Amino acid sequence: MPATFIASQSVNVSVRLSVPESVRPAVARVVRVRSCPACCETHCPDPAECLHFLTANPWGDCDSCTGSGWAGEASPSLFCVDCGGSGLMEYTVASLGTEGTSDRAKARHAAHIERLTALVSGSVAVAA
Repeated sequence: MPATFIASQSVNVSVRLSVPESVRPAVARVVRVRSCPACCETHCPDPAECLHFLTANPWGDCDSCTGSGWAGEASPSLFCVDCGGSGLMEYTVASLGTEGTSDRAKARHAAHIERLTALVSGSVAVAA
């Protein structure tokens, strides 16, 4: 007959689960990689094209995420769907206005240029 406990009584219960030693927990790896602002890919298929695109056009903070790169609370995505998490959007000179580009956007843009320049110079050295 099963024991019945009254809610006013305190009960100390210990539960021990046995797992076979051959079973190991799976390791989950979550990669949070922000995409390139030019091609919106995590690994640029053509770094030279992306480098040209990023240097030929003015870039500023994304309007949707205000440059943070993070998606809103209602979004199922981790990163902003408009900029792919880069926090940067392409603008025209007129649409940037008198304020221009923020210092944060300039720093992020420069980091992308530096990364793509290294990729392009590395691929040129391999091709030669």
